[in-house]
Amino acid sequence: MLLAIARVPAMARNGKDTVFYAAVCETGAMILIDPDVYLATDKLLGGVNLVKLINSILMVLGLWFLRSAVLNAISPKYANRNIWARRLPLLATVTLQVLFFFLTGFLPSTATWGQYHYMLTAVLFSLMVISFVGWSCDEVALACIRFIPRMRRSFKVGFSMVGLGCAVSVFTVINMAVEVLRTAGFLAVLGPHDFTPQPFAVYELFAIVLVGVGLTIPAVAGRGARKRQRNRIRQIISTVEPIRKKALAHSRMNQVLETDTNASDQDRLHRMIVEVWDAELAVGTGPSALTDEERSYLLAVETELDSLERI
Repeated sequence: MLLAIARVPAMARNGKDTVFYAAVCETGAMILIDPDVYLATDKLLGGVNLVKLINSILMVLGLWFLRSAVLNAISPKYANRNIWARRLPLLATVTLQVLFFFLTGFLPSTATWGQYHYMLTAVLFSLMVISFVGWSCDEVALACIRFIPRMRRSFKVGFSMVGLGCAVSVFTVINMAVEVLRTAGFLAVLGPHDFTPQPFAVYELFAIVLVGVGLTIPAVAGRGARKRQRNRIRQIISTVEPIRKKALAHSRMNQVLETDTNASDQDRLHRMIVEVWDAELAVGTGPSALTDEERSYLLAVETELDSLERI
């Protein structure tokens, strides 16, 4: 929930944000997984475990958006892959989930799906979700390990936590898969064991906290950096404005470029500097209105603006 709130500004600014989508889906899945919420909601839908299917799809979608966001951010090659090739694992998983759920049949509501693992289709339904979680988290963890050394400080800290959280998730789902197969009788050599989610709840919570906080850190740090950048630009504008007015008055030019009231502070500053240089050109071989210090300052500002545009 906190991650979704932290990503609201990015969502409002860009019109879309895959981390926000991931946080919303995972928040919905975490709410529905609560036994009391699960049973109450499923009762409204007929009491046949439809919430189990909805919960699983939300979990898969959340992980898909999370995986896409992380890989798009740190692995340039991922964004260049064919869109249908990227979506194939998601489409296959959701399709098989729905198929195995309906083949299992409409069974009475229960907060413990494991009691139906005597049915092969119920086992396959559980394994589809577990496999997708394991595959997604494994890919994200490996990508983090590969690209973390190249990141800036806040991103390095954040994605280190994301990678660790995903590694914990992989460990958890491997153990969950073993328990599913054991309760289904496929691993009888390990002895009987009833499937219960409780042994894995702490690991799941730990992983979710790590990933959530890890993704929040770059978002908060980025917001702070953008605020500092805005303040810095406004400070420079207040310094450049008197220089601009002096240069325009000296060259007897009121204004070189048409004012754009919708321009950002950074664009306004760029236009102001262009006007100063154009005013200097208009003077020709006559005396300059700028001092050496003012000229050096404007050149330094241009260099700073150029570095901001490349970030």
